Amino acid sequence: MKYAITLLMVCLPSFAYALNQIELMPSGESALQESIKYSAPFKKEYFSELEIGDSLSESAVMLLGKDRPNYRVTFQLETSLSVNGEGPHLDLTEWEHCTTQWHSLNIIEDNRVLLPNFDEVNVDCFPEVSDDEIKEAVLAQGGEEWVRVFEGEGWPDGYSPVEISLSTVRIKIEKLISAQWRVVTVINIAIPMGC
Repeated sequence: MKYAITLLMVCLPSFAYALNQIELMPSGESALQESIKYSAPFKKEYFSELEIGDSLSESAVMLLGKDRPNYRVTFQLETSLSVNGEGPHLDLTEWEHCTTQWHSLNIIEDNRVLLPNFDEVNVDCFPEVSDDEIKEAVLAQGGEEWVRVFEGEGWPDGYSPVEISLSTVRIKIEKLISAQWRVVTVINIAIPMGC
């Protein structure tokens, strides 16, 4: 009897995970240099970061395992504000954001999901903020030196070192269980800004 229970415990993990792995990989014009893999058992959330020069735009999401038709994939984009110096930059990723709604993606025949060209996704929802509010956030995160950069010290008249750009891509994987979509995992990927 002990042998049967032990065998069941050893075999159970392989039956428990209908989805074994999620892989983000280069596809088409993608600038992603190498695949990023997440294996079962999945965490509720993952937090990863891309290298400078990498992009998830037009990359593929692969769902590896059995039972894939019972899954769906959605994505969400978030932008943040940066203050650019000559080379270095101060990214206010813990401040105000534009966060899109979740966008559905189609799973194609080889259990792949293609992410869109992010330049074609409307992320024009950054909240209206005043120069004083930006200055306060810059001071809190970067100090007086970055306030001087924000105020234009050393820049030509009329130049603004402030830029809003993509800071996070979220990919949500859900499974259909008893006619309800349940979250398997959410992958949060920080995008290098100001480059």
